[in-house]
Amino acid sequence: MRPLYFIFWIGLGFSFRLFFRRIKEVRPSKKRFGRTIFVSNHPSAFLDPLVVSRLRKPIVNFMTRSDVFNRFTRPIFWLAHMLPIYRQQDGGNSQEKNKMVFKKATQALARNRNLLIFGEGITDDIFERRLKPIKKGAMRIGFTALEDLDWKVEIQVQGIGINYTDPGLLRSDVLIAAAQPIVLNDYKDAYLENPGKVITELNRELESRMQAQITHVRSDEHVRLHEQIMMLNRKGMNASCYDPKLSLQARWDYARQLADQLNSCNAEQNSQLSSFASENLAPYFDQLQKNGLSEAELFWFALDKNWKIRTFLKALIQLPFFLMGLIHFALPHFFVKRFVESKFKRKVFWSSAKMGMLLALLPIWNLLLFVLASAFISLDGYIWVLLFIALNPVALGYYLFIKNTTLLVKSLRYNAQSLQSFVQHRNTVLAQLEKLQF
Repeated sequence: MRPLYFIFWIGLGFSFRLFFRRIKEVRPSKKRFGRTIFVSNHPSAFLDPLVVSRLRKPIVNFMTRSDVFNRFTRPIFWLAHMLPIYRQQDGGNSQEKNKMVFKKATQALARNRNLLIFGEGITDDIFERRLKPIKKGAMRIGFTALEDLDWKVEIQVQGIGINYTDPGLLRSDVLIAAAQPIVLNDYKDAYLENPGKVITELNRELESRMQAQITHVRSDEHVRLHEQIMMLNRKGMNASCYDPKLSLQARWDYARQLADQLNSCNAEQNSQLSSFASENLAPYFDQLQKNGLSEAELFWFALDKNWKIRTFLKALIQLPFFLMGLIHFALPHFFVKRFVESKFKRKVFWSSAKMGMLLALLPIWNLLLFVLASAFISLDGYIWVLLFIALNPVALGYYLFIKNTTLLVKSLRYNAQSLQSFVQHRNTVLAQLEKLQF
């Protein structure tokens, strides 16, 4: 494990426990090292490699888009286990350049090291629960390595599915699922006879296995419908609308089952769903939006009887953390937020960029504060260390106090009578949804 990789591995352990409320791994790998090419979906840009490398046991070498490498970043990225991969859309002779990359990948696999590739190649600006077509790079790298190593070692390709409830939302959830690996050595004879055919067939099989590890909604028309159904019945992977009694895996299972149900609809069923979406769902959610409400807020304000007192008590507990956070976090967070949102035009990069910058900036800022405080307060060294570690729950309390007090203030604008029409409309939509057997 190289130095920068190790530093981020340690730091992200704390950060992810704060960022994600629940973390779940399905079919976890037991080995840190191996000759496996992990192929993951890519729903959230910078956040994805951090999640896969930190929340799973295997140590990986990242295959990263080449346009972020230059003479300044190259040595830094090397310390972080990153290798460039050249894409056709970036221009130039990508095929020739990738031959050198394949050699480095072979060297890594020969040393019993894992690779991580994001098979879709790109991240959409809008988070969607679906898998884009998987490129053939992982298969080509694997078979090239086997040929160079004279088929003397076993190399696997394994699909990984990253399932966020919302990658841009602090205190959301993430579930990572691993597919059954494909052992490339099993296809030696077929590959030697017809390499192109085997690569295409295995890539199709890999794509199918990866689809089973995520919520894969095929039709564009069903993407929004799928999310809105999960919001209303509170069973799926929506970040705000869910039943807290359900486990994260149960919510993931439901989200996939719902997607499969939508994917299997015939023409008549699709017509009924389209009518339902335009005549029932759209007016309901439009009505909420016009009145400054979300589905989650309506449920909390009107249907959860104990929400206000429970949230008020939480805010009271979080108040001291908020006050400490004004000193330890407010200023760095303000500058990082402004910088990232002004410099990064694509919102999909915001959450991971903020996390990375705060991970580097907050320790420096708080070390300076501690050095300043030590000039006036005499404490043993281990106490300063414990105080520094204690800043993690302080950061969480700071954020949650702001979130809860904002919701409490907003709830004062609505009374039970004003919300009753929304509740009635919601009940009507749910009844129609039940008739459609969703």
